[in-house]
Amino acid sequence: MHMTKNSLALFMILSLFSFKAATASIIIAKIEKANPVGSFSTGAGSRVNLQSDNINISGGALFLGATVSPGGDETYQMYLHLASSKVLLIESNQIENKIQSLQKILDPFAQAGGTCSGYAMDDFLLQTHYSGFTGTGQLASDISSEDGRTSLLVELINQYYLMLNHRFSIKGILNGFGKKYGFKCSTFNGESYEAAKIKILAQLKLGLPVVFSYTIGPNMVASPFKIEMPMHKNPEVDDRLWIPRKIGERNSGGHSIVAAASFELNKKTYLIMIDSDWSEPRVWDMDSFLNSKTAGAEVEFTACK
Repeated sequence: MHMTKNSLALFMILSLFSFKAATASIIIAKIEKANPVGSFSTGAGSRVNLQSDNINISGGALFLGATVSPGGDETYQMYLHLASSKVLLIESNQIENKIQSLQKILDPFAQAGGTCSGYAMDDFLLQTHYSGFTGTGQLASDISSEDGRTSLLVELINQYYLMLNHRFSIKGILNGFGKKYGFKCSTFNGESYEAAKIKILAQLKLGLPVVFSYTIGPNMVASPFKIEMPMHKNPEVDDRLWIPRKIGERNSGGHSIVAAASFELNKKTYLIMIDSDWSEPRVWDMDSFLNSKTAGAEVEFTACK
């Protein structure tokens, strides 16, 4: 059969489309035991069963959150695959069934320069909104457009690094915004790990985030779980983390990030962290990264409600 150039091109496009449709994995997530968190009926730590023709995805898992862009579009669903001990970032459009009331975790802006505390406060406010907080309604209004979100980020960076009244004070800056958004913030630090853990987990159980600000040691550590994007050509994601320095380690500078959720596995507590050094959330081993060996007096936690 003779084909014109146009018909040949159309044939190739249709063939490629058919190939992709035939090879794309269809994933179904079935809730086996929901873990309600705040206003979400399906929160981080909910047990699910993933069904797929991809054997690396199928099986028991823990739901860790539905990631959303700063503008509110759902990007991925995060699952800890129990058999492989890997965190799978599955594109939301690959999940065939739509589960209602999934806990949202911010998929953050990538940080520009050494401005982690400014970005952490911005991540905190965005995560507060996507946690279901309404307050006065002004926060939702301020971040409803790209211009509004950009202005908020710039204002936070300016206040933290340049303005003298609340310079280097996360609590002071957030309380300033809290007057118009409808929340009040407090900090705690220098306590035992056990005391701090109780307060952190109580806040996260409400669905509300916590800012962690701390000094780091000389070396990064690996996340307790490898991260993969199974639908991508190069699926593995950088799993390194900056954590608080241990007593006696060299002080190598400061860092600020946001705890968005927690979950339990094998009698250990893990945190889902938003760190603008990365473009996806990360998992912390809470008991290993924050304990009696940590330079606890240098770790400040900020929570608002």
